Amino acid sequence: MEKVEDTLDVGVRINRIELLASSLNSQLNPNSLLRNASFEVRIENSVNSEEKLIFVIVHTKITNEERTIVYGTLSVSCIFEIQGFEKAVREAEGKVDINSQLRDSLNDSAISTARGVMFSTFRGTFLHNAILPLIEKNTDMW
Repeated sequence: MEKVEDTLDVGVRINRIELLASSLNSQLNPNSLLRNASFEVRIENSVNSEEKLIFVIVHTKITNEERTIVYGTLSVSCIFEIQGFEKAVREAEGKVDINSQLRDSLNDSAISTARGVMFSTFRGTFLHNAILPLIEKNTDMW
């Protein structure tokens, strides 16, 4: 399969944002302050070629530093409408290849959006100050 070009000029519009799931560990004291947390982030990319959409789902797990206790989870879907979809996405033999520059940009936007949704969702709980840090794409978090 031919690789998609690394530089590309396409139009991107946020179509919608959906909170897919969130959870809090109900066994923890809701009045306790969370001091140290670790974040595990997993990203899924998928496409709907007919509607020219790219879906970026960000799954976040908030744990203690040892990663033995899960404090909470959050999954957010960001759906992007792509003008010039055919230039940015190639499909062959059941595989999808999204232009790497576009994919990285959409992933960055989705992580930032998930950060805001996380803050809003967990406001007033013991996870109020658990703010998803900035993520370098070359880390084990992404």
